Formats: sequence, structure tokens, C-alpha cells
Amino acid sequence: MDKKHIKKFGLTLPRLGYGCMRFPTNDNKIDFAASEELINYAYNHGLNYFDTAYNYHNEESEVFLGKVLADFKRESYFLTSKLPVWKVKETADVERFFNEQLKKCNTNYFDFYLLHSLNQKTIKIVEKYNLYDFLAEKKQEGKIKNIGFSFHDSNEVLQKFASAHKWDFAQLQINYWDWNENDGKSLYETLEKLDLPCFVMEPVRGGFLSSFAPNVTKHFKDYNKDTSVASWALRWVASLPNVTIILSGMSNMEQLKDNIATFTDLKPINNDEQRIISTVIKDLRKINAVPCTGCRYCMDCQYGVDIPEIFEIYNDYKKTENKTLAANSYFMLDEKERVGSCMKCGECMKKCPQHILIPDELEKIHNEMLQIIKNN
Repeated sequence: MDKKHIKKFGLTLPRLGYGCMRFPTNDNKIDFAASEELINYAYNHGLNYFDTAYNYHNEESEVFLGKVLADFKRESYFLTSKLPVWKVKETADVERFFNEQLKKCNTNYFDFYLLHSLNQKTIKIVEKYNLYDFLAEKKQEGKIKNIGFSFHDSNEVLQKFASAHKWDFAQLQINYWDWNENDGKSLYETLEKLDLPCFVMEPVRGGFLSSFAPNVTKHFKDYNKDTSVASWALRWVASLPNVTIILSGMSNMEQLKDNIATFTDLKPINNDEQRIISTVIKDLRKINAVPCTGCRYCMDCQYGVDIPEIFEIYNDYKKTENKTLAANSYFMLDEKERVGSCMKCGECMKKCPQHILIPDELEKIHNEMLQIIKNN
């Protein structure tokens, strides 16, 4: 697997990192055997960067990694986790969360540690409880090697926050869709100007850029029939010079093997391929899907609505144009998980890093599914 030496860290990192928020599950619990197989395969093929967080998999991800990575020498892999800023209610919470994470991950230190999912609202918590100073102190103690933050807000907010402290890196949502559609380009350029290495999350936008309707997929397959749709998105991000590591939440062995193949003898996107991607973007603009990445930060809904599942069903429908499958999948959900249970309380919108008007989108989807059933 291709690697990149980063002078700022004095480290050589794999270009591909394992995002540990989308492991295979059974009954909403991590499928330990299947997920362990994925981690072992990744590690044995040079993918030794693992990115987790306090809240991933209902707070199970860190525990799982702590058990599985214990089979490997600690210095042979890179471990990243994140402080759940939105959960901090008092000063004592910060130390408690951090120590809990070290224990769960079965480690004495994190190679990279972030303030998680920052925006204008959570930055106020960062400032109120001096969270930067806490990270800097833990770095001095050797419990954190490199400090950073993940970010979901405007470029104006990023410029102000990123330049206020001495950071080692920052993590952004960068992909060829968000580049112009959601100001990803400006965010990326801000990190370039500040000489901050850019770690990338959601390079295929929660799977949105991994499969399309046949007429859209054809643009890629006519150029190279042997490569996956997802590989185009990953190579596009990897072609950006300030991108250090690209995270992918691989849920099965097929995805893992395909991504490792993409990052082995990695080939940057050329001019002809960029023109094809531009054509695909034009086609995607016509789809009008919901910009959900499946992060599940909006969950659990107090009324039982399965927001990410509904959005996934709808987005698959918009991309594949399979109306019957979409309507059947929607109405196969338990009644309480469907839109009818939504009370429009707005709590989900407060948590959504994509700033989706969730109740409005849910109502729109429900009406479309009803219309499909009526017409059939």
C-alpha cells in the first residue's frame, strides 16, 4: 500500500486509513468475528491507521479496537480517537472521557487525538472549558502525540478557529461532490494557507459516491471497466497535495480489498478523468438526493424514527431509479421507524453535521413513497 512521509509528524503514514464507525453488525452490535477479520486483513496489507471515536457504534468501537489491536505491537499501528465535545457539561468530564477512552482502547497514548465534530456551537464548549489547553497538556505528558480537530461548518468559522491555536492537523469532509457544492474547496485551501495537514473523512460521502444509476456509472465504465465507482472518488481526494490520510469506513471484505487495491500503486486523477468526474457531477445535480452521510449523529430519535435508514433508502432510489424497491424497503420498516412517528421536535437537526432540514426531508420522502405505491 502507498504511504506518505509527513515531515511535520516525522512519520510515514498509509494513504488509506480505516474509519471505525461502519463495521458489520448483528442486532445493532458490532459483529466481532467479521470485524476482526477486516482489521486483521487491513493490518496485514499495510493499512495500520485506525480512526475511532467515543460515540462510534453506540460507544462500542473503542472497546472493540482495544481488544483486536492488542494482538499487534503498539508501535506498529497508529490509533486515533476523538473527544466528544458536545457531551462535556463540566470541567471534570474532560479528564474522565479521556481516561475512559485510553482504557477502552487498551492503550497508554493516542497517536492522533481530535476535538470531535466542531462547529460554531461546539466551539463555544471548547472555549468555555479550555479544551485546547487540555489537549496540549496531554501532548506534553506523552499521552497524545498529535492534536487536531474535525470540522463541520463554514470557512469563516474554520479560519478563525484554526488560526487561534497551534494545531498539528485538521480533519475535513472532502470529496469531489462537496468540493464546490458545499464549499469543500475553500475549507481545504484554508488548511493549505495555515500549513495544516488535511486528514479526510467521507471521501465517498457515506457511500453516495460509490454507486450510481447505470446511465451515470457508464461514464466511468466506458473509460475503465475494471475499476469501481468508489475508486474514482478515493483517487480524486488522494490527488490533492495537502491531503495526508484518507479515511474510509469499510463494512465488508469486498470494500476493503477494493480500497486497498486503489491505494496500491496509487494513480492520481488525470485531466481526462477529471472531465469525466465533472460530467458525473452534472448528472448528480439532477438527482436531488438528501446529503446524508449515514454518520448517525442524529440518532437515537426519541420517537423511534430511523432517520439514516430512511435517507439511505431514498438516496438509493434517487441514484438507481428503482421505485418499487424503494417503496417496498420503506414500508417494510417498522411503523414507528417511519416518518409518521416524527414529531418535528428538531433535536435531530441540532446534531446533524450536514445541517439537513431533517423533518422537512422526511415528510418529502414519505409523500414520494406514498405516491409510488399509489401509482403502482
